[in-house]
Amino acid sequence: MKPVVFGSRFGWLHAGASKRGVVLCNTYGHEYVWTYSGMRVLAEALAARGVWVLRFDYRGTGDSCGEDAAPGQYESSIDDIGAAVDFLKAQTGIEHVTLCGFRVGTAFAVEAALKRPVDDLVLLAPVVSGRTYMRELSVTRKTWLDQLAAPLREIQPQDGPLNVLGQAYGDDLKRSLESIDLAASVKRAGVAPARRALLMHGRIGSKDPLRDALVQVGVDAQSQVFDDMTGFIQESAFTVTPHAAFAKVVEWIAEDQPRQPVKAFSPWPEEDLRIETPEAIERPVCIGEEGIFGILCEPRLAASRNAVYLLANTSSSSRVGDSRLSVRIARDLARRGIASLRFDARGRGDSPAVPGIAQSDTPYHRIYNPIATQDTAAAARWLSRQGYKSIVSFGICSGGYHALKAAVIETAITGVVAVNIPTFKQPENKTAEAMRESTRNSMAGYAASMFELDKWKAILRGDKNLLRVLGFIGNYVTTRARSRIADAFRLDSLSHTPPEQATTPQSIARALDAKGVKTVLVYGSYDAGLDVLAAHCGKLGTRLARYKSVRVMTFGDIDHSLFNPASSARVIALCESVCKETYAPAPQPVITVRAPAGPWRKA
Repeated sequence: MKPVVFGSRFGWLHAGASKRGVVLCNTYGHEYVWTYSGMRVLAEALAARGVWVLRFDYRGTGDSCGEDAAPGQYESSIDDIGAAVDFLKAQTGIEHVTLCGFRVGTAFAVEAALKRPVDDLVLLAPVVSGRTYMRELSVTRKTWLDQLAAPLREIQPQDGPLNVLGQAYGDDLKRSLESIDLAASVKRAGVAPARRALLMHGRIGSKDPLRDALVQVGVDAQSQVFDDMTGFIQESAFTVTPHAAFAKVVEWIAEDQPRQPVKAFSPWPEEDLRIETPEAIERPVCIGEEGIFGILCEPRLAASRNAVYLLANTSSSSRVGDSRLSVRIARDLARRGIASLRFDARGRGDSPAVPGIAQSDTPYHRIYNPIATQDTAAAARWLSRQGYKSIVSFGICSGGYHALKAAVIETAITGVVAVNIPTFKQPENKTAEAMRESTRNSMAGYAASMFELDKWKAILRGDKNLLRVLGFIGNYVTTRARSRIADAFRLDSLSHTPPEQATTPQSIARALDAKGVKTVLVYGSYDAGLDVLAAHCGKLGTRLARYKSVRVMTFGDIDHSLFNPASSARVIALCESVCKETYAPAPQPVITVRAPAGPWRKA
């Protein structure tokens, strides 16, 4: 596969060996991030059968140009699909076109095909009713808000765009999504959008209005069950690739097309690819022999290659970040004249997996795999070779863990900003269920919840496990007591553990301070990670004050994942201030000149 840019849209072209081509039409928002790697698996499976595949980001999504929730997002996404078909035909010479959409991407695909009919349509978990879809988004938003500490819930914006896990839905987009009725659209158009159509639903009912509408206009349409659809639409650490469903899709699209040798692209980039935004010029880059993929975002008005932020993956999501957060951070930094590199550690997003290494596929291993730390360090070395003088690794949650660990082992990294880091040592592998059970609130969050009647009702109903909460509190108290004893006797300073194996905040801070790495640990006041720091280093990490290069900053309005726009804005401003501190003009020496007592006289 190779990266492509067409009309400010970013995408990937998977090489085929036939006259058949598929345009994959992504879903939107948090579902796009959660299913990103799975859609790449589908593209690779189709390419292995000789089918050309183009997967791309609509404008205003992913790595493509455009602002989030911009007016006309729904209509522009439909137009983007038409542009993608034209690009795929021009690049490959294909004659047979299939549009394959997932979730709300199916609505975009159907509307695009009604404008310009294609050969085949594949509609995976189609959003047939916009009202149902918006209700599902509302449930997702409520679930997220219920997990926040009460003070954080209260400060969430009540006006403005709908915020679902950090993705903004403006009024214009909400109206368009609510009005989706695919069966009615097909009937109203009165034309066949395709010759054939495959619909795959999470469950098959006695009625299928969309299939019936397609049949009425002359489409050979059939419905099948989408095996493990629920497992697929999960947070990236938990998502389960629906191999059985994808195998059916590949067979249906390829028909009797035999498995063929696929054309290999020459090493890329073959040309100077650019994603041009008002504030930056972004270039796809291939990093080192490992083939790590990244997007280098450089401000248009940058005077020199001084400071650059290295944005680590959050969880096992792609470089785009949760609901496009990493892209927004990169472009906001560019407005302030600061460059950045967002990248995919191997085995995530669009970077290759590590050859010859069997990796455990548990959520914790996906998130905390040491390979991600190694790749963060490799990306820093690459930036150094490009001439950047100050390289600051940055990450949120587990991304903060890898950013911090990489700063310990890599001399090219001169600073680190870690936001809401949940742990300082690699956790043991856990199953998905065990990981969910280990998720907890912060001590401050539990204190705030004591005054919420709904929380107590949940405990009485058995929805909340009080013993588990008490266990968390007990572990916190024990760790804090042990840490106080170790600090009183300076036991930590007697450790001979190499810096790269450090697993406590004190030992990591000592290693970074010895290297002179400017380190900022950022926490929301209600974040559970702050308890981990407090258990080892005292309230608000006060015992880290002995390290001159390390500081801890807490903010009362920051949520764990920076889903609240105010949270991300505060952190971006902090990143800018860190750069200003690094490159502040050196103070000029003050020379005191004593005035003569009287008129100058020659001796």
